This record gives sequence, structure tokens and C-alpha cells, in this order.
Amino acid sequence: MTSPFASKLGTNYCPLDDEVPEIRALLVEPLSRLKRIDDQIADLQKAIDELAQERESVRAFVDSHNELISPFRRLPLDIIQEIFVACLPTHRNCVMSAVEAPTLLGRICSSWRGISLTTPRLWSRLHIVELSRLGVADARVETTKAWLGRSGKCPLSISFQGCPDIPVPPGAISNDAIIPFTPRWQSITLCASSVVLETLSSITEDDVPLLQKLMISQHFGTGFTLPLPTFALLRAPRLIDFTFGGGHANIRNLPIQWENLTHLSLTSYNDSLTCPIALQLLVRCSQLQLCSFNFSQQDTLSLVDGAGRTIELPFLHSLYISSVGLPVNGIGNMLRRLSLIGLRHLHLRGELDIGLENLFVANLLAFLGVSLCFESLKIDTANSTTSSLTELLLGLPSSTTRLHIGGTLSWRLAHANGILNVILYDDVITVLTPTPQNPGSCPALQELHIARCMSLSDEALLRFIKARMTAVHPTLRKVVIKFSREMQVDIAQDIQPLSDDGRLEVITTYAQPPQPRAVGSFSPWHGLPDAPELADWAPMDDF
Repeated sequence: MTSPFASKLGTNYCPLDDEVPEIRALLVEPLSRLKRIDDQIADLQKAIDELAQERESVRAFVDSHNELISPFRRLPLDIIQEIFVACLPTHRNCVMSAVEAPTLLGRICSSWRGISLTTPRLWSRLHIVELSRLGVADARVETTKAWLGRSGKCPLSISFQGCPDIPVPPGAISNDAIIPFTPRWQSITLCASSVVLETLSSITEDDVPLLQKLMISQHFGTGFTLPLPTFALLRAPRLIDFTFGGGHANIRNLPIQWENLTHLSLTSYNDSLTCPIALQLLVRCSQLQLCSFNFSQQDTLSLVDGAGRTIELPFLHSLYISSVGLPVNGIGNMLRRLSLIGLRHLHLRGELDIGLENLFVANLLAFLGVSLCFESLKIDTANSTTSSLTELLLGLPSSTTRLHIGGTLSWRLAHANGILNVILYDDVITVLTPTPQNPGSCPALQELHIARCMSLSDEALLRFIKARMTAVHPTLRKVVIKFSREMQVDIAQDIQPLSDDGRLEVITTYAQPPQPRAVGSFSPWHGLPDAPELADWAPMDDF
């Protein structure tokens, strides 16, 4: 359609008085045509709506019959139950929540609800959080009893998180809901006050014939008078995994059958655990496979005679020793007393005494020298020096495949500096960088992790990666570096070809530079909860 006013369309032109009738006459035919088109659209839309309604009716008929022949409906009951069990979390016990299995499974349909309620394995694991309010606590007791009551004869895994406040009533859940099921306890985790834990003192070893795993931890500030040496529960005949944290209990006098333990984890906030005591316990734990000690006493860490009797633990494959905020040099003497030919994983965490770090490394390497299948070392230490780290890397077993180097933030350094960075210069990582003449330390290295790194350069990291990946038999698969500095050289393009073919995964993170803020700048949204960042708006200088 043509119009004599085409040049005026889309402008601010105001028609003259004699042009208005001309424009109205010009629109008579288009308006009539527009009405005819709208009527046609309405007729077609009505036909479409009728077809859509008919389609929905046919679709409902088809869907309802397809449901009858659904493959899931034809699954045997035992297969459905296995699928339901696979829906449970694997890294922890189930929680009392309708947003995850097993409770969620019972909210899909009545059939699923019936299956879930009659599948005991779905209800054999439970995490309980004790509440202090009386009415809610009573409801939690009833829910716990109902939950565990559905578990049939299955062995039970229960984790109990007590209330830090005085529970009302004290120990209600443990007394009324947990203790009645002691014959089926298999794994029990208890984190509660001594008031609640004392409710378990009446349990004997005969009451827990299936108990294999026991973890006991007391709340701070709730009293440390728990008489663990009198707990007959600790004499459970099948107990092989024991974890204890906190309290003044004399660990050496605990009535545990130490010779049966395969997993042991002890944390002390007082003098109940020292290096000499740890060695005395290890002598009694001949079947140990995994061991974790968390020390906290500075004066007692050095009271170990490195020339004493050698303790052989042939089955121990994983060892974790931590001395948070206190020197770990005494642990070096402790390690020299151990002979772990099957050790595969070692994690050390703590602060080194300045001037003694090389002696600690020497003791550590002598300890690792007898391990025939060592795989991974994770070391988080404060006060490490370039020479000590270099000596450590040069002396590691050639079978080492994973290496994690971090810096532990000690209590003293936390107050002094706030942040602790790993002293890892280019010279240190050069030890791991192979050359045509030297294969470098740890020739079988597959993973390298470095945390809180300030001094390592991007160029040295790139040289390490390229040298490892161009070796005759490259083994490197993953590199994770967390820099506490800004990026200096972007090496992403250089290592991208190695990542694209799936041979190597490289993750590097850098500290972000502080964002400058213009002097005198302000935001008109200042003080409002939805205020945008300054970069998101432009000031209206000509307002």
C-alpha cells in the first residue's frame, strides 16, 4: 500500500487541518481489510482450539493406557527396592527431610509409599539432630522410633548431633529412641554433651553384638567429666573402627580391644594424647589400616626417643598426623619409631620449629624409605624453607604419584600476618621438572596440588607442565595451583592443547586485584538492599 504521507510517517510531523479528513479517508479500506483478517484469524483459532482439545482427550487416553504397560510397572519388587536404595545418600546417613530419600519416595504415589515403608534397608541409616524445645523434642523422639522401627532386622547406622544447650528432657532421644535398638547397632556417631553421653553408660558389650564403628565427640563447654574408661560399650566384640574427640579421658585405659582395630582416629584438646601415648597405643593396634592423630600439646611432642623400639604395622596404609598451631618436629622422632612397609598415603599438618625443619625432613625421609608402595604425600606446614622443601622432594620414593603442598596457618602466625603462603620458589618446582639428563624427582607423579602459593612464577609452572607432558612416558594427569597473588603471565593458551585431548587437567586460580573506587563517587542507591555496583550505572552529569 502506498501513501501520500509516506515521508511523514515515523516523524513528529503534525498534519494540517485539511489533511486530517484526507488521512481518515485513506484508512477506510485498510480498516475494513484488517477486520476481515481478524475474523479469519478468529475462525482459524477456534478450529485450532477445538483440535487442541480433541488432541488432549486422545493424548489422555493414550497416556493412561501406556501407563498400564510401563516398563517400571513390570519390574519385580526386588528390583524396585534396589533402585530405591540407590537413591539414598552414600556419603552420610539419611536425614529427616521430605526433600530427599527415603521420605521423598513415599510422596510420589501410594504404591511407592507402600514399597518404601516395607523396605527395611531404606530406614537402616539415620542422622538425628536433637532439639532443646520440649514439644519439638518429643516429636523428634516419636519420629526416630517410627523411622528405626521400619528397619526390620537390618544393621543400623546412626549419627546423633546433640544440642549444645541443655536438652529438654536430657537424653530423651538416646534413652527412648536409640537405646532400644542397640542389638542392631553397627555404626554409631555421637556428638553431644556429657549429659547425653552418660545415658549410654548402662550399655554393655553384650548389648551391641554387631557394633563395628563408634565415634564419640563431646561439645565444648558442656563438661569433660565423661567416665569413658567405665563404658562397657567400648568393649564391643566386633569394634574395628574407633574415633574419639575431646574430653579428659585417659585414652590408654579405654576398655577397647585395641588388637581388633583397623581404623583409629584420636583428637585431643588437652594432655590426654601425646606422641609417647600414641606410640603406646600403636604397639597394641597390630591390625591397624588407617590412623589419625590430632595433637595439641607443645611440650610433649618432643618427648619421643627416636632410638627406641621399632613398631611394625604391616597393614597400615593411611596415616594422618596433625599438630595445629604447635611445632611438629617431635613427630619426626615419632615417625622414626614406625615401620610401615604398606604405607600408601601420608598427611602431615602443623608448624615447624625454625632451624629444625631440615632435621624433620631427614626423619620423614628415613620413615618413608621403608615403605614399599608409597603413593601420596600431603604436607601442610608453616615455616617450611626452600632448602627443606627441596630436600624433601629429592628424597621422596620414586613410586609417589600424588603430591599436595600447602601452608598451615598457625595460631601465632594468624595473629601476626593473617595469611600464610607456601614458600615455594622456582628452584623448588625445578626439582620436579625433568630434563633430558635428569628425570626429576617423583618420576611417576600423576597429580600436583599447591595451595596458597605466592612465590612460584607462571613461567616455572609452564616449564614443569611442558617437561612432564613431553617426557618419553608422561604420567602427569592433574595440576591444581591456588595462587595468592595476581596473574603475571597467562599460560592458558600454552597448556590448552594438552587439556583439549584429555591428557591433562590444569586448574589455576589467582587472587583478584582490588577494584579502584573513584574519590568522591557515590551511588544514588546507597543504603538500599538492591543497590547495584558502581560499575553497573553511569552518572547523569547533565541531569
